[in-house]
Amino acid sequence: MVSYFTIDGTGEVTNFQKEISNMMHGFGDNPNPNAATVVLVENVVLQQLRTMLQEASDRSIMRGAKAISNCDIIFLIRKNKLKLKRLHDYQIKLDQIEKSRQVTTTESAMPGIILDDEKDPSIKKRRTHIDFIKEFDEADEVSQIKFDSIDYLRKVRAAKITESMSFEKYEAYHKARCSSFRSSYGMGKGFVKLEKWLNPTKEFKITLSALEVLCFLAYETVAEIVDAVFFVRQDAKKKNGDPFSKFEGGHFCNPVSLNNAVYIKSGYEGVPAITVAEIREVLRRYFNPRVGMNGLFYRNMSIDLPVRYIAI
Repeated sequence: MVSYFTIDGTGEVTNFQKEISNMMHGFGDNPNPNAATVVLVENVVLQQLRTMLQEASDRSIMRGAKAISNCDIIFLIRKNKLKLKRLHDYQIKLDQIEKSRQVTTTESAMPGIILDDEKDPSIKKRRTHIDFIKEFDEADEVSQIKFDSIDYLRKVRAAKITESMSFEKYEAYHKARCSSFRSSYGMGKGFVKLEKWLNPTKEFKITLSALEVLCFLAYETVAEIVDAVFFVRQDAKKKNGDPFSKFEGGHFCNPVSLNNAVYIKSGYEGVPAITVAEIREVLRRYFNPRVGMNGLFYRNMSIDLPVRYIAI
């Protein structure tokens, strides 16, 4: 299988296979994901994000901008209100983390010193993701979303997986759940590796805020793929003439149930690793709108044309 890793001008190879492997485990895959599957998922994510960059670049040129900003990326998500809501909440969490770090730094290193933006309110502040979300959401639909069912099922799945874990296994699983497309250079330089991966030849000029949104969409792409694999497995359990057969035994059951949602068996040792064939079946269903007319595979589908972006 060909791996679409990127090589920058210095000849350095950049890939996110380790991070994606941890993310897949965090979303419910086997603790030792299939290596070929990880490579395929990485290829899908990379191709999706590079296509987004090209479309966002065209829009930035049309509005006369010198670089791709978060406005151009969020414009691509504008029709998916649930994803806008998730990005909105993601921005709030990032702001809280950044604020707590600034407070800690100010109190420990510079007590009594007033920051520039506090001293002079006339200083223009950077427009955040939330500002653009409000701009695109003219009907104020995002603020009306009170329950994220997809996020709920992911959390219930994680809770069932960790029910009978030992401390050592839980610690490893927690680290996997914390994996992302941010590199370990801190909050300010957290997208150095991501930019090298997406833009190795410096073809595009990308702002830090745009990389932040791309990081979110890359993470969501991996999550959507893993979620979809579980739906494929659930469909595979169907028996002719028995509409409830897919809810019997194994690792899946009625997602409405609080006690047994998504996983019947507690712990993750018995979960088979996601295969390449399952990923390809997921992609087939995503990009064929006439197939899979219910659940996860239809909610992102247009009547006429398939949506090109899994995360959107």
